[in-house]
Order: sequence, then C-alpha cells, then structure tokens
Amino acid sequence: MRRRLGGLLLLLAIAYLIGEAWAVGGWQGRPYSWTQDAISALGVPEVLHSGEGEIASTRHVAMNATFIASGARVLLATLVLAPFVPRVRWLVLPLAVVHGVGTIIVGFYPTGLTAERANMHGLGAVMAIVGGAVLLAAITAAVAGRHPLLAVWTAVCALVSLLGCVLALTGVGGFGLVERLAVDAVIVWQIATGAALLLVPAPAPRPATESRISTPKPASP
Repeated sequence: MRRRLGGLLLLLAIAYLIGEAWAVGGWQGRPYSWTQDAISALGVPEVLHSGEGEIASTRHVAMNATFIASGARVLLATLVLAPFVPRVRWLVLPLAVVHGVGTIIVGFYPTGLTAERANMHGLGAVMAIVGGAVLLAAITAAVAGRHPLLAVWTAVCALVSLLGCVLALTGVGGFGLVERLAVDAVIVWQIATGAALLLVPAPAPRPATESRISTPKPASP
C-alpha cells in the first residue's frame, strides 16, 4: 500500500506540466517562447515592459500554486517512500527535502520587481533545480546494484538535468530550453518511476532463513 501511494504521488508530477501549459495559455502580449522565456516568468504577477511592448501572465496564480503543490507533493512522497531507499538514505532524503522546499519557495516568492522577492526566488530556484539534479544522481547511487534498470533510467535523467543546469549557468542556448532540460528531466523521472511503482508488481519478500540449532550429543560413558 505504501509503495503504491508513493508511486501515485510521483505520477502526479504530471500536474506540474499541465499547470505550466495552462499558465502559458494565459500569456498576453508577444507570444511566449518555450525556448527563450524562463519558467518563472509565468508566475510574475505584474505587467512587464519589454522592447516588444507589455507582457503579462494572467494565470500567474495558477503557476505559483503549481510550484507550491509540486513541492509539497515531493515532500509527501519523500515521507512515504523513505523506507524503500536501500542505500545512502542519509543523502537522498535531505536532497529530496531541499528540492521540495525550494520548489515551494519559488511559488511563494515569484520573481519580479522587489529585491526580496528576487533573492528568495533565486534561492528557491537553486534549491529546486540544482537540488533536483543532484537528487537524481544520489538516487542512482542508492539503487545501483539492486535495481539496475531503475539505476540506468535515473542516471540518464540525472545527466540531462545536470546538463541543463550547466548550460543555464554558462549562458549556452536559449534559457527557457536549457532550464526546462534541468527541470523537466526530474519531472519526467517522477512520472515514469511513479507509473512503474503502480504497474510493476512488488518483488516477493525473501524467505527468512531458518536458524539451525545443533542438538548436543550425549557424552560417551
């Protein structure tokens, strides 16, 4: 039951993609660019001015609620699935908390016109995005050996996410595109892993080894 609940919580990461797409649908002004515009722009409550005129995210409340709900979901999934982390639990669980809390901060402090919001949003973004990439790397180490297919899948997603982080920091490529590489690799990992936990039967428990007690031989007369 616990395994399936954790799988459902991970699978619900698809709600993040739906919330983001819904927010893009409320963009006004020049067309929103998935490859150039930051995800955070969808959560800005103010009307912004650019060289191409005014732009606004009329569904910023939905985007910020999506961030907060996604972070809370990650924290709950961490609590539910903690017993199933086979190794380096001391590393995986704190990283999951950092990732979840960072995502919540991003929603509560949309980037925008005040220094406080910008600073808190930046902190939350680093915790959420970089923390998510490092989390996948830690999960790869945790499941390697016991779950080889999961380890390979997680490693691929971790590499994509880390690549997106590096490209975003170095300014290579459109920011919206490389940011989504970093973010969506973690989201897609959650969706696919959650589906696997729901659909693949749980492994049968190993039979307990019966202890053998030797009967002492009677002493020779």
